[in-house]
Amino acid sequence: MLVSESSEEYGGSQISEVLYLGVSKLSDRDILGIIRQWKRGRPVRDLADYHHVSRQRIYQIIAAYRQTGCYPYPQTPGRKPAQIPHETETLVLAAHDQYSLGPTHLEKKIEEVDGMHIPHNTIYRILLEHGRVEVCMKKRKQRKWVRYERDHAMSLWQGDWKMISLDGQNRWLIAFMDDSSRLITCYGVFDRPTTHFTMQILEQGFREYGTPLEILTDNGSQFVSARNPKTADHTFRKFLESHGIRHIRARVNHPQTNGKIERFFGEVERRAHRFGSVDAVVHWHNEIKPHSSLDYDEPAHAFWYRLPPERILGYAQRWMDAQE
Repeated sequence: MLVSESSEEYGGSQISEVLYLGVSKLSDRDILGIIRQWKRGRPVRDLADYHHVSRQRIYQIIAAYRQTGCYPYPQTPGRKPAQIPHETETLVLAAHDQYSLGPTHLEKKIEEVDGMHIPHNTIYRILLEHGRVEVCMKKRKQRKWVRYERDHAMSLWQGDWKMISLDGQNRWLIAFMDDSSRLITCYGVFDRPTTHFTMQILEQGFREYGTPLEILTDNGSQFVSARNPKTADHTFRKFLESHGIRHIRARVNHPQTNGKIERFFGEVERRAHRFGSVDAVVHWHNEIKPHSSLDYDEPAHAFWYRLPPERILGYAQRWMDAQE
């Protein structure tokens, strides 16, 4: 129970002098989300509609928070959560600083590196208490989806251009990703997106990994002719044909077809400023971040065990030739 010593008025709604918050259908998480969203300027009406409570209830929570500076959590029945050991908390925070992963991925990474299993719910509690994660008001229902991916590495590469902000300047990032393993095979940053730079980056990827069977792109002018995408000759089309690669074009106005590389671009936009460079983000993506679609393995590992046998023999021959 929280008792206010004086009444306050918000938007014409009078707050009673006694704020009883002991009985409520709002959970701790709900109240935390209400306070945080209110701080960001979310209207009281929207908060009340979302949580299916009256506006006066929202005003009570705000008033109690402004009086005490503490979140007015309701008294909930049942056993309280066990206190998290200081050593566990320190380990989780250090791992979060090092790997920059969410609770689910961090659970797998800590178990792999430190040999200690910490449930992701516990990790979430620690990160939440230290302001490392935020409570989202929009609780989305689980979506029904089907994963489309190739069974073997080097079957298909996805590629695209994306404008990003680096050091206060807009630059163009080109990247290609192996569809099966999510490995970024080649990438580059340029002042403008051109077909020449696209082929230049692909040549680097071919020298390191070989040529994939197919390459998927959108219908940008760097990849197809603007006049007649299906039949007109294009430098990029001839380039792929010279390497024996089949070009697959995504459906027009359907970025989901190239969804994996688009997801990577989102990571670059969120993390390039923190990591300091695109190179660091690519290293984190390929070597450090476990992917749930890869059974929480890293792309750099998944790439090799997803190779078909003939590819493995080819790489072995290349390594032997390089040593001679």
